[in-house]
Amino acid sequence: MVVLSRLKLPSQILQKVQSFLKRATDDSVELSEELIEQFGEDCKDAIRKQFTTKRESKFRTRMSNAGRPLCQLQMEKKGIKGEGQPYSNKMRNSFGDLIEALSVLILKASDVNVNSTQKGVTYDVDNTKIDGTYDIEIDNVIYDIKSASPWAFENKFGDNGGFSSIAEDDPFGYMSQGYLYAESEKKRFGGWIVINKSTGEWLVTETPKDDKEYKDKSLNTAKENFNALDKGKPFRRCYSDVAETFRKNPTGNRILGITCSFCPYKFPCWGSDKLQYLPQQQSKGKSPRWSYYTELNNPRTENENQ
Repeated sequence: MVVLSRLKLPSQILQKVQSFLKRATDDSVELSEELIEQFGEDCKDAIRKQFTTKRESKFRTRMSNAGRPLCQLQMEKKGIKGEGQPYSNKMRNSFGDLIEALSVLILKASDVNVNSTQKGVTYDVDNTKIDGTYDIEIDNVIYDIKSASPWAFENKFGDNGGFSSIAEDDPFGYMSQGYLYAESEKKRFGGWIVINKSTGEWLVTETPKDDKEYKDKSLNTAKENFNALDKGKPFRRCYSDVAETFRKNPTGNRILGITCSFCPYKFPCWGSDKLQYLPQQQSKGKSPRWSYYTELNNPRTENENQ
């Protein structure tokens, strides 16, 4: 296993951004009209993308989804009806796009050497092209920009998580996405520039200096998924359910793990007659944790409900 190490380049990016924002907080700063106009155009594009651009009806493998769990991609390709998105989904996605546009403006204003942004690229898998659009190239290194919740900022991308956390558990395919972007340009993937959408804090989650092991694994995952989808590989769940515990003791029940719990295809995958969304059965609290139960061998009894 590669020993992870922090690089100087991302920390320099972060230092420049923090210095610029501190100056802007203490006093006014100069922004060129060109930067302001480009920010305005980026915001317009974000709104058009979220509200007026028609969604593709036919499934296709893209760099942004190639590294996701194969079972999810198989469901999507088959046109299986999953859970609908809440009405707030468009707002959440718009926040992400608008934060990304603002972050690009700040990076450029901070004198970070931005080579290009929002560039369309292609990657060849067995003579078939996978398309994608990377966020930003800085000093000839590809980065992905992410807006994150406070929890994800700290525990997924930050000091409580970081690159190793993403590499170990990557249900959104961030690793494959980033390495596909970079490999398509024959450049290095530097990691993720992350903005806390609640506090406005920044961090850079960088790839290790020696990342060949992770690069090869990420690209292979994308290739294997693509070939499995292309050849119609039979469906198989990528995850199993897990034993439930309460106060560190097993309850005898089984529930979905975190990745399956957030999957929009969990009911058609596990069976709507089998999967039950219930409060923790042994808890007597007023606000018990809710889980998706696959096996209910030790249900709540009547006197526990009183």
